[in-house]
Amino acid sequence: MNKRIKVLIFLALFNISSIYIVSLISNPVSGQTNGNSLRVFKNFSLIEYSNFQHEDLDVNLINISLSSAKWNVKGIELNFSSIKLGEEVVSIEEGGSSFKSIYKSVKGYGVQLNITQDLLLLGVYIYGYLDLVPKSPVYVQINGYDAMNHWPNSTIYGNSIPINISSVPNWYLQKFTEPISLSKGYYYLVLNGTGYLPSDNSKYNWYLNEINSIHNFTYTSKFDGLSWSIEAQGKPFRHKLVQRTEKSFSPEAIQMNIEINGSLYNVSNGVIPNTGYIKVPNVNLALNDSNLMIPISHNQTVSILFNATYNLVLESLLPSYGTSLISTNSDIQWSILPTISREFSNYSVKFNFPNNWYNILIKRNNIDITSQIEVNQLNHYIYISNEAILEDEEWEIIAASPKTQIGLIADRVEFLPGQELKFFIAPPILSGNYTFILEDPLNDMIYNISKLMPLGVNSFTYTIPSNALDGSYKAIVFWHNNTDGGAITQEFMVNLPFAIDWSLIITISIVIGLVASGSVSSIILIKKYRQKKIIREQEVTNRFMDIINLNYIIVIEKKSSLNVYDQAFTEKQFNTTLISGFLEAIRTFGIDLSGASDHSQTIKLEYHNNKILMSDYKSFRLIFIMKELPSPQFYKLIDDLSHDIEEKFGIYLKNFMGNLQPFNDIEELLKKNLGTSFLYPLKILKTGKAKISPIEKALISKGVSTMKKKNKDYFYLTDLVEGNTLESKEIATLFSLIDKNVFIPAI
Repeated sequence: MNKRIKVLIFLALFNISSIYIVSLISNPVSGQTNGNSLRVFKNFSLIEYSNFQHEDLDVNLINISLSSAKWNVKGIELNFSSIKLGEEVVSIEEGGSSFKSIYKSVKGYGVQLNITQDLLLLGVYIYGYLDLVPKSPVYVQINGYDAMNHWPNSTIYGNSIPINISSVPNWYLQKFTEPISLSKGYYYLVLNGTGYLPSDNSKYNWYLNEINSIHNFTYTSKFDGLSWSIEAQGKPFRHKLVQRTEKSFSPEAIQMNIEINGSLYNVSNGVIPNTGYIKVPNVNLALNDSNLMIPISHNQTVSILFNATYNLVLESLLPSYGTSLISTNSDIQWSILPTISREFSNYSVKFNFPNNWYNILIKRNNIDITSQIEVNQLNHYIYISNEAILEDEEWEIIAASPKTQIGLIADRVEFLPGQELKFFIAPPILSGNYTFILEDPLNDMIYNISKLMPLGVNSFTYTIPSNALDGSYKAIVFWHNNTDGGAITQEFMVNLPFAIDWSLIITISIVIGLVASGSVSSIILIKKYRQKKIIREQEVTNRFMDIINLNYIIVIEKKSSLNVYDQAFTEKQFNTTLISGFLEAIRTFGIDLSGASDHSQTIKLEYHNNKILMSDYKSFRLIFIMKELPSPQFYKLIDDLSHDIEEKFGIYLKNFMGNLQPFNDIEELLKKNLGTSFLYPLKILKTGKAKISPIEKALISKGVSTMKKKNKDYFYLTDLVEGNTLESKEIATLFSLIDKNVFIPAI
């Protein structure tokens, strides 16, 4: 058979096989699952309960200081004791327009005090003013009473204090540093100027009532620097006493009450005299700040003091981070990681879960303690009691729920390059987030978009590029809201056009009749083989370029945000601690994730012409700094690397206290998963019994020649390929030599 006939037969078989394939896919295909999944980061709210107990002594108001304003007060219980009269100002003498002066010639004046009951003297008011700027000290003090002479004796009660007065006639408070305890009897209020200097011309003027005082038997005395003498009787200096007595009260006798949310609640008498009690169980009092002020009122004209013990029933929402894993071939997996930390006594936590959740599992420090926790499937809540909560623990709530059914409508499933792929979400359209992912025949993600519905348009479109691969494409749609999720897939075919020599149509028609079904199958296999070969070559090239693009790898322990391992693959040096801190700050303030993730756990951004990938996994974060963004295959390598790091180093990360030594072996995992051996200086081992192909021998010879030329015992991969464009076969050969341990790292 001549060459022309062979070509005609091949074209005919190719045509038949194409028609056969088209006939297989010409009917619409319903959505089907195949194991794709999407992890969605969620915010959950638990409810935390607590009791706050405290005691205040000798207070005249209720001001409870909490650690934060997050709490709602649901119940209040107050116990009062030692209810007594508080600070009061008692006026003794207020009238009079004349005054006497303490100055360098008259060193003091005093007025008799008649104390009618035991009290604490907190201070006194005097009415007067200061003339000129003084150079000498004058003190206010309480002296004893000389009953024989009716003037002050030498006994001083409490501490003397410097006088507080200015140049304007007015009442001036003299506040003692400590309350002075005085029992019933006579005393003297004295302005003591015994320290007056002869050169001091200032005067302290103290007003008195010389005309119409009702205190006819009250004595005033003068001190001339040597001795006291009676100045007058029935003409007292103007003064007021700031005092506290031990007079006690019962709450009901003084109509004592508290105010909550604008409502008044009466305080009941306690069993013991001068005590009280109130309980308000149904309160919903939101705090504006961390201080809780509860107004107290009564029918007394002066303040009262009391001891108070508080018991507050508190409630607050506990925001918690978590995830939902939505898969096309299994139910939804939920994980919540609450930070449970006892703030006050009798602390507990409750989580109301959706009624379709099942297989509830509670872990504490990665140990299943579900049997110790109240899981109420009837009323759909989890209650973690005070007894189950210890200090510094890690909690996880795990559950599953059935997928919600969603449907797709596609009017066609066969496309050519350049055409628009389009499909719709089938009614009813559920409210929530829809994520559309498109995978090519290599199962690499080539498109990813999310939108909210029903606010957005309920369709997804994608224009197939002119250089698209031939074969089966898969669209996956994930739907989720705060409590549910679903997933569905739809397959599409993209057929590359092929040219036919129409001048040979008649000949092809003849040949078609001679073709057997076995030949058709052979041509299909040939086409698949060629397509798989192209795919494999592209995968090899992508893997090589991803490694060449890699500059830095940083591993961060998430709780402390500290680097536990970093490695550079470039001579340009970065401060990796500074870089990781910068990225952590970006994450803290928030990143626009819409289109930032070709991968569900990975965020991409650019910094100083570098491409940065951040990938979260359990207790650590991976950061990759690259020259260019990697191929979609690289994200699968990140997943494998994350799993290996967790398996080997998870225990060290969980109990991380700053020791970096255990993480040195991460380097071996990088070589295994990413193939970073390519980036090390390399040396050549003897091939031994390993079978070496001709192309491998050529690269080995080139490596030996490079080392001799540069007079070194090592070489870099770039030395072998410098100035050349690598074919996939050459790249595969380099991988092979490293896998065979012919090319090994020189360090």
